[in-house]
Amino acid sequence: MARIHTKPSLYLIVLLILMFSGCGSEIVEDTEENELAQEMEDRSEDESDANKEMEVSQDMVETVLDNMSLEEKAGQVLMPAFRKDEWGAPIQTIHNNLQTTLNQLKPGGIILFSENIRDEQQLKALIQDLQETSDISLLIAVDEEGGRVSRLTGKEIVFPELPGNRALGLTKDLPQIRNSGKVLGKRLRELGFNMNMAPVADVDSNPANPVIGERSFGSDPELVATLAVTQAEGMMEEGVIPVFKHFPGHGDTGADTHFGQVVLPHTRERMEKVELVPFQKGIDHGIPVIMTAHLMVPAYDESHPATLSEAILTDLLRGKMGFKGLIVTDALEMAAISNEWDSGEAAVMALKAGADLLLMPSEPLEAHKAIIAAVKKERLSEERLDESVVKILRLKKEYKLTIGTLENKK
Repeated sequence: MARIHTKPSLYLIVLLILMFSGCGSEIVEDTEENELAQEMEDRSEDESDANKEMEVSQDMVETVLDNMSLEEKAGQVLMPAFRKDEWGAPIQTIHNNLQTTLNQLKPGGIILFSENIRDEQQLKALIQDLQETSDISLLIAVDEEGGRVSRLTGKEIVFPELPGNRALGLTKDLPQIRNSGKVLGKRLRELGFNMNMAPVADVDSNPANPVIGERSFGSDPELVATLAVTQAEGMMEEGVIPVFKHFPGHGDTGADTHFGQVVLPHTRERMEKVELVPFQKGIDHGIPVIMTAHLMVPAYDESHPATLSEAILTDLLRGKMGFKGLIVTDALEMAAISNEWDSGEAAVMALKAGADLLLMPSEPLEAHKAIIAAVKKERLSEERLDESVVKILRLKKEYKLTIGTLENKK
């Protein structure tokens, strides 16, 4: 009899094991599903918070824009340099004439040069005084590439002396190159700068090039792209805005746009394989600012240099390449521009072409007046001007610069 009852008991035990085993897998599955659901909910909340923050930022920008006069908008797209006064002396403090000019212009930014810099105490005071002249914080820029293009070395100021980009490029050491960007960014931020006109994203494909050369990371487009992005990211990590330059590529030229017109004769196919590669990678990695070159590039525009070309800035850079950030011109006082167009005409043409921030017009007040007149005469739409102002304000907001009296300026 005992053996008769044993068999059903074994069946019962096996059945119970299977039942509990099944429940256990369901419990695990339920737990995993719950964890996944919670993770998705947390992610959704994070995205929602980010979207709300973006909406607040956009609303603030739009509010500031709505309260700006045409004159203030025209000033916001200008970044002049004030290197020497009317007597030829270096400008290292704000004197009465400069104060008057700043009050008239209300520029969006100012770029400083060696002439403006004596020592650390003087430089910090100058930048602070410049910021205090404006309700909307200024972009304070400098050319600090490392190597031979440095405005801060050789002064009574502690500043890192870095090798040129060619030397860095030969190492192919990404951590070292990122660190070079961080070192530059950290020190620039300490001094009061928030924008650096670097890195150079030009491909060094012409040994006879008189202006780029060792300023480039090398002759391999992919390598240049990677290293330029890496250095730029180092600056961004320290809160300094990097500027990729010089679009669409100044590496294979035999002359210098500082002194006259320069032609880049390559086909579109060649440009897409070489010159445009670093800029496309920069765009894909979220580079915030690209600087134009004053090059004639007949493959895209036979009549206008890139800085003044809608085909190059709007159709190519914005359209085909997908750049959403800020376009800054190279210095408009350079001969490639100033030999052909006066300050006012060049400023209006650059804005119409798609540029947002106009660097160093020869006559900033004339450029300011010309922009205002162009809008009033409907040569330049106010909507087009607004697009550039919004990009500038959003960039300032992104890098935690105050953009108006809605925020307490510290």
